[in-house]
Amino acid sequence: MLAFAEHDGKHSIGRYARSVLVGDKRFGVIEKSHEFTLVPWRPVFERHAGRYVERLQRGDGISWTLGRGRSGPSIS
Repeated sequence: MLAFAEHDGKHSIGRYARSVLVGDKRFGVIEKSHEFTLVPWRPVFERHAGRYVERLQRGDGISWTLGRGRSGPSIS
């Protein structure tokens, strides 16, 4: 299943696998089980390759939690 993460209130959690180029834009690949989600790429993701990430999208932006658990570093 391929999903572009664009919906308000969308919550995703999975393992950051790598980045990919789609046309001229770079996306991060978040894997969960046999599914993956393409999300807007950020340079900080590369330091967390292979680790779990959590994403929550709201009207005012996207919040990320990087690493396992909620106590890890986060970016907005």
